[in-house]
Amino acid sequence: MKISCLIAAYKAGATIGKALESIRGQTHADWEVVVMEDGSHDGTEAIVRAFASSVSQPVRYENFGQNRGVAAARTRLLELAEGVGSAFLDADDWWTPDHLSEAAAALGRGADLVVSGIQLFDLDSAEALEAYLPSGDLYTDPVRILFEQSAIMTSSCVSLRTATAREAGPVDAGFRIGEDRDFWLRIAANGGRFAGTGKVTCSYSKHAGSTMAKTLLWAEQEVAFYRKYQSLSAVALSVRRTHLAHALANYGRLLRATDPRTSARILAEAWKLKPLSPAAAAQYALSALKSAR
Repeated sequence: MKISCLIAAYKAGATIGKALESIRGQTHADWEVVVMEDGSHDGTEAIVRAFASSVSQPVRYENFGQNRGVAAARTRLLELAEGVGSAFLDADDWWTPDHLSEAAAALGRGADLVVSGIQLFDLDSAEALEAYLPSGDLYTDPVRILFEQSAIMTSSCVSLRTATAREAGPVDAGFRIGEDRDFWLRIAANGGRFAGTGKVTCSYSKHAGSTMAKTLLWAEQEVAFYRKYQSLSAVALSVRRTHLAHALANYGRLLRATDPRTSARILAEAWKLKPLSPAAAAQYALSALKSAR
């Protein structure tokens, strides 16, 4: 089975070499590499072209010429993929030599999407942190699990049938964070069969802690996610409403210090979804009082 190794790259010159070398070392040798650089010009192209000249497998490179975001880059990568399977690899992550062989075996057994375990590393210190294997519930009930939580920590641990990915449609560029979770959920909702390798074969680089701006963006995107899936009939209506209410409450609470008026509006919406919740009422009251001052 030919597998397309898909790398979205942005200012990746310092890290992509290690990612590419991990592909070179795969025991499953039927692969191609496709790199989509998202408008940066930091030496990534030269590294990719040098790698291409050193291997017999196909290696292709494109650059948008301007920054369009990771969703657009991954959509383009899936358009370019020629393998029966596709495996995403972030430019600052890497695989152990058996990653593709484990993925190909699971796809060969009938899975549409395969998830490996991951080993977390601190990007700055290169220190190994904890290892992580997804819960078995992800494979038995992927729609519910992906609706309730971001159960797949990184796209670098995901391999899937290229046809399955294309059936799900483009990666949603409306999400600035969490576009991969949205994509996996759409695949699950389309009836995609999920499986795990049960092995830790993906090394995931964990970046520095969140800033307040990033925390706000995460909260905002969580609200957008649950708004998008309020009509997802595979999940009970009460569960859909509860998760949206919690996302709104979290976002509204975070906004209170800087934008109390918007905070009050968002918390009022959360309260309407959960009118019997004393906590929701109290949070709304706090923001309403602050915005009235």
